[in-house]
Amino acid sequence: MNAREADVIVVGAGLSGLIAAREVLRAGREPLVLEANDRVGGRILTEEPVPDVFLELGAQWIGDTHHRMEALASELGIGLYQQLEDGDTSYEFGGRILRGEAFHSAYADEVAQVERVLRTLDAMAESVDVAAPWAAPRADEWDRISVGQWYDQQGLSAVGRELLEICTVGILAVPTVEVSLLGLLVNVVTCGVTADLLSESEGGAQTKRFVGGTGQIPQRLADELGERVVLESPVLTIDVGDGVVTVGCRGGLVAKGKQVIVALAPTLAGRIMYDPPLPGVRDQLTQRLPQASAHKSFVLYDEPFWRDEGLNAQLISDAGPARMSNDSCMPEGDGGPGIILAFLEGENARVQGRWPDEQRQAALRDELVRHFGPRAAKPELIVEGAWVERQWTRGCYNANPGPCGWIHFGASLAEPIGPIKWAATETALAWSGYMEGAVDAGQRAAREVLADLG
Repeated sequence: MNAREADVIVVGAGLSGLIAAREVLRAGREPLVLEANDRVGGRILTEEPVPDVFLELGAQWIGDTHHRMEALASELGIGLYQQLEDGDTSYEFGGRILRGEAFHSAYADEVAQVERVLRTLDAMAESVDVAAPWAAPRADEWDRISVGQWYDQQGLSAVGRELLEICTVGILAVPTVEVSLLGLLVNVVTCGVTADLLSESEGGAQTKRFVGGTGQIPQRLADELGERVVLESPVLTIDVGDGVVTVGCRGGLVAKGKQVIVALAPTLAGRIMYDPPLPGVRDQLTQRLPQASAHKSFVLYDEPFWRDEGLNAQLISDAGPARMSNDSCMPEGDGGPGIILAFLEGENARVQGRWPDEQRQAALRDELVRHFGPRAAKPELIVEGAWVERQWTRGCYNANPGPCGWIHFGASLAEPIGPIKWAATETALAWSGYMEGAVDAGQRAAREVLADLG
């Protein structure tokens, strides 16, 4: 039997777990990080299919108010560059494709409807305390209805309703009928306002990228921790005894510590066997926090030809298979291929994401031709990432409870259970669901264990 000891055992070497471990180490305590996968990063994954071309199959952007991530990138010596937004977006509704101002003119009423709904959400979110959303004055009412049901009550046209669906699924990666209205408001309040959450332009959540790829961040954090990070060690059991936490892994590794941070998405944390068993309310919570469905498709061309036509590689479509896309090229001035990133999220990830690769990619090429012209028909390479197929993730981007999840079980999401503390971006009070939230959660969990260690 292989045995290790540390002050704090961290389960999961995603961004949240690595941040927590580093905070523990800097406080003069010994962490040990146990990771099921053969790599670090969790929901951060960068691939380099051709030299100097970095594709973010996982987390990709930060926003203008993601100050923790900006500070971390600066500390680790990783540069940032702006997401390219210049040019017109291509819209497809009811078989009609319009670009930029032509769409906004033709559908001015629908755009105004969407703006009205977003401002209403902002006003509602003002009464939600992110630390206790179940205590909001109208929490019971808002948590008993899905976002989709509420949208249906807002007097929207078919196009306005579809625009809201596409934008919301682009954030949550599940159909709006599966998320409670209170759950959406929690997302809004952790991120500021809907403009911060939904916009890709100034102030939004997707304005900057990392030079050389996001995957450098967890790798450099792991390098700091050295042999304190153990890969290919799936945690099976967590036993809490008299002042000792014993963590058992597949393969025989047994780690003993005084505290443990479980830095996994809630549903994955619920697959570990705990002794004594966790309180029933915690288990009921994890049963109601499924991982979302997201599938990213990077389509590479010899150059970003769409820019010469005044386009920004963004599409918004009611037809699919991708409902949204954007320009995912390397920093301007670096040359390299033209890259369009197409998103299949929610039901599209569940349906078209399961199609045979040849069928899905043919449909995707046809869609890109409709929006960006005949040159889109012949990409040099398509690289895809289906997160539901990854054994130690089983979905992306994050997890959101359905109706009645927050009011009955939400208080258990980040509440410590003795020496067991919880991290992962879902538990964050700022930018939950993002890398910024992962850092926030890791720092909070580290503070909790350090306080208990004295």
